[in-house]
Amino acid sequence: MIKTTGFLLLLISLFLLELQTVLAQGGARAVDPDSPVVSFGPSPKEALLVGEKDAGRLVIIDPETLEIVARIPAGGNLHELASDGRYVYIGSNLPGITVVDVMAQKRVEPIDISAYGAAHAITFAGTHLYLGHENQRLISRYDPATKKFDEVIGLPGGSHMLLVTPDEQRIFTASSNGSLIAIIDRVSNERGQKNLLFTTFPGDTRMEGMALSPDGNEFWALHMNAKKLSIINVREKKLISTISFEGGLNNRIKFTKDGKYLLMNELQGNELRVWDVATRKELKGIDVGAGGEGIFIDPVRPRAYYTVSKGKKLVVIDTNTMTVIKEIHDLQNPDGMDWFSAKCVSIGWL
Repeated sequence: MIKTTGFLLLLISLFLLELQTVLAQGGARAVDPDSPVVSFGPSPKEALLVGEKDAGRLVIIDPETLEIVARIPAGGNLHELASDGRYVYIGSNLPGITVVDVMAQKRVEPIDISAYGAAHAITFAGTHLYLGHENQRLISRYDPATKKFDEVIGLPGGSHMLLVTPDEQRIFTASSNGSLIAIIDRVSNERGQKNLLFTTFPGDTRMEGMALSPDGNEFWALHMNAKKLSIINVREKKLISTISFEGGLNNRIKFTKDGKYLLMNELQGNELRVWDVATRKELKGIDVGAGGEGIFIDPVRPRAYYTVSKGKKLVVIDTNTMTVIKEIHDLQNPDGMDWFSAKCVSIGWL
């Protein structure tokens, strides 16, 4: 009897320890990356891609129906996503970059980044994938056509997030460990050779969120701990304004498609904050019920997507009326997003 009681107590202790671990992970255990894909139909040619950090899954959402099309186990603690029109590249805590074929709804060979270190920042521009290796103070560039890295850029500070113009001639980044904002331009010398020109501005610790205005004239960088926004005139390479604000933890910003408004997240609050770009004033907060992180602007519709990570949901917002039009629930700590627009030719999918 004593042995049986001891065994039961051991089982209970193990169960409580497992429960504590699950709760610490946001109430959900990560999905086995080798578990089956859950698919409700084929991927649309245009789709919203969402990463579930706690579940380690890529979620494909049809922007027309606003319904989940597929959940693809990807492994790791998914953060940022980038798509090239066939694949989506996923930054996580894994040794490499997870790669998913969106139309086929399956993982393919990952990208080994062990030579450069872990990457959080990830974006696709032109014909290349760009990765920011914050601790190593590097940006690496990967060519999917050759499956090789063809450029490595040393930085005066790290790179938690990245913006690269479609022509790949300009890179924007901000550094927490270097406390600065950087604009990197590709310029030609008298011999026609390409060089990199760095322009830097003062930053702070926890530099994360950044946004480039749709017309390309202004670059906004968010100082998370200092609670301020730096506004830089891109053409003149000049800091033109610094805005202080009140609040808790804010680490993501995005311009609406028309450039009239700037959206700012709240990690610990309940609102998506809306700023008037022209007046540099905060207009309102949109109550979404819990703290969120990722913000993505629909390139086709007047719509914003907000991953309300604390509420385990995706909130869809009409950016004309600044009102919530739909909530997609049962997402495990959603965060990074990107847009998939399929590229195809007469011989098939690229």
